[in-house]
Amino acid sequence: MADLRAEVARRRTFAIISHPDAGKTTLTEKLLLYGGALQLAGSVTARKNQSSSASDWMELERKRGISVSSTVLQFDYEGRRINLLDTPGHKDFSEDTYRVLTAVDAAVMVIDAGKGIESQTRKLFEVCRLRGIPILTFMNKLDRETRDLLELIDEIESTLQIHAFAVNWPMGVGARFRGVYDRTTQEAHMYERTVRGAYKAPVHVAGIEDPTVKDALDADSYHHFVEQLGILDAAGAGFDRADALKGGTTPVFFGSAVNNFGVQLLLDALLAHAPPPAPRATSAGLLAPDKDSFSGFVFKIQGNMDPKHRDRVAFVRVCSGKFTRDLSVVHSRTGKSYRLANAHKIFGRDREIIEEAYAGDVIGLVGYSDFGIGDTLTEDPAVVFDEIPRFAPECFARISNPNPAKYKPFAKGLEQLLREGVVRALVPRDAGDSKTTLLAAVGPLQFEVVQYRLE
Repeated sequence: MADLRAEVARRRTFAIISHPDAGKTTLTEKLLLYGGALQLAGSVTARKNQSSSASDWMELERKRGISVSSTVLQFDYEGRRINLLDTPGHKDFSEDTYRVLTAVDAAVMVIDAGKGIESQTRKLFEVCRLRGIPILTFMNKLDRETRDLLELIDEIESTLQIHAFAVNWPMGVGARFRGVYDRTTQEAHMYERTVRGAYKAPVHVAGIEDPTVKDALDADSYHHFVEQLGILDAAGAGFDRADALKGGTTPVFFGSAVNNFGVQLLLDALLAHAPPPAPRATSAGLLAPDKDSFSGFVFKIQGNMDPKHRDRVAFVRVCSGKFTRDLSVVHSRTGKSYRLANAHKIFGRDREIIEEAYAGDVIGLVGYSDFGIGDTLTEDPAVVFDEIPRFAPECFARISNPNPAKYKPFAKGLEQLLREGVVRALVPRDAGDSKTTLLAAVGPLQFEVVQYRLE
């Protein structure tokens, strides 16, 4: 039991959320770099001779430069097991993002410092609030010209109705951005740029009165920086970790993900301020993560992640106990028993067979066609997790197969996409024997994904 509690306590499972183009996937990549999971960071906007993002595994994502599917990335860092979930930023894929947020214990909210809080940021924040998920905020793109930084802090508090505490503060902005000052340790972290941000940025740590700090900034930037620090300190409010864990305060960090500025501080803060797995609501009441019996739920299904194998992966959030390979569980919706022999650790599109996992981990189960989104897998049949709500569709389109000779693969492919929850199929009352299927989705880009996957 002691070993189980220790393993659960070292898990940190979080999602990264943002409005499109705020730098979410870039930040994901850089957290992997600093976490030791990557030796060389790529970019979704990389040239052909550069690597592309580890989290954007689908070819459509690489072409469009956006995330259209949530991705699980697991790695170890400083004695912790990190489960990082990159989510789609585009509003058309809000339902996929919402499902991911049911599986995490914390979230990082990425904000473009040049734009502030945008519509999708606000919507996703409200989902986190409803679920009681604590949020850390990363104010990104300080290497570009920004809005007034104090106004950005005020906007978080007034728009989202949450207390914002600036854990660090940028030293200059735009072309004059040189580093960040950690208000908790009273240390300045001065960075050097690396080629395309592919490697960790060299950093020099010093006190605020250190001559190297003053020399790095021009007189106006240094004066403005000291003045703003004085305003923050005069406000008097300190950082309340207990309130942050309850979602009442968001610690705010500044940096530039593309240049690796401030990423290390954010990653370390995730270990310090993000909570370990917490009890989950079930039909039998609250379920402690360190309960002996295994339980979890399917929050995502993805097919064809590996082009060499036409398989499907059911992503399961482990909520209690210990998973071991060949474990026998009950599938609550059907009442059937399954032996979970084909479980994998997921890292983007890559996978490897795992022998064990604990509450807080996300595992991929390959080849179980009966599993659906929201299904409970458990050793204790009395445990059933709450259903994952579905969004009301706002867009509709008809789809048909232009090639009758490929009817079977077309039908099989469409059925797979429906199981994944990419879109829904509706049957009009006057459909008759029509070969055309009516699809329903939250946004039109989902139809583009369907067409791309079927082709």
